[in-house]
Amino acid sequence: MVSEPPTLVLFGAGSLCGEALIEQLPLDTPWLCLGRRQPPGTAGHQWRLCDLSDLSPEGLAAAASALPPGPQIWIAFVHIWLMAPFLEALLARQPQALAGLRRVVACSSSSVITKRFEGNRFDRELVQRLNNAQQQLLDTCASLSVPACILAPTLIYGRTEHHADRNVEALRRLLRRLPLLPLPAHTGLRQPIAAADLAAVALEQGRALLTGAADSAVLPVGGDETLSYHDMLERIQAGDPRAAYCRMLALPTPLFQWLASVLLLVSPKTFAAVQRLSADLAGFPRAADLLRRAPRPFDVQAP
Repeated sequence: MVSEPPTLVLFGAGSLCGEALIEQLPLDTPWLCLGRRQPPGTAGHQWRLCDLSDLSPEGLAAAASALPPGPQIWIAFVHIWLMAPFLEALLARQPQALAGLRRVVACSSSSVITKRFEGNRFDRELVQRLNNAQQQLLDTCASLSVPACILAPTLIYGRTEHHADRNVEALRRLLRRLPLLPLPAHTGLRQPIAAADLAAVALEQGRALLTGAADSAVLPVGGDETLSYHDMLERIQAGDPRAAYCRMLALPTPLFQWLASVLLLVSPKTFAAVQRLSADLAGFPRAADLLRRAPRPFDVQAP
């Protein structure tokens, strides 16, 4: 007797990583995306309305009716602090809707690791919010006896037909706009991950159920190449002639940090971000190793 293949239910299909995942789906994969808006390029029959922020009895009933019948694997690229309370509320109000749930893959952030010792209130609250949501999701999945994988990616970059990242693109705009960019002489290591690679890892973790390797875990993941922040900026410039006009000025690190201290009076969050330029935010498992393929370099091109 052939078992029914699980339907992949995608939350956050209208995002960079969501679109990257859809582009990688094998043609024979049954899938459906749920969200408040139909993602561009997605056929109407593959999208259903679902508002994760509406936890009213009516909203949860509508979400339950939007889910497909039969076995399901959920992959979520929405904020984990939306997904976690939604799943918990759905279990409390509409438990029958989750009878087919077999696996949950959700996306958090490596900030839960790299920013846990920050002194500014914004970053402390972000780490607490991520930690609480991660634990809430793991607890709910444990109640359902459903394995969950929470991905904690590093800096995400890349482009799809309808979306571009907000990380490398912000740096690109900065390099295009400024004739001179001061940097500390020592810049820390970074491990940017391509959106397509993160989508592939999520898909691989979703399929882990089918291979019998589905355990609940928080999985940090980074890109294949580790490079300094300065080298990352140079790589962006190499792929974009308009950004190449900006000259990077290396200042002695103590002097740079002293000059940046004025930001404490204006924006402690920005000051913390500038201070992290000298910090190593790398050392995470590589996408290539998780996907069992050859490593690929950090490579960005001009839009």
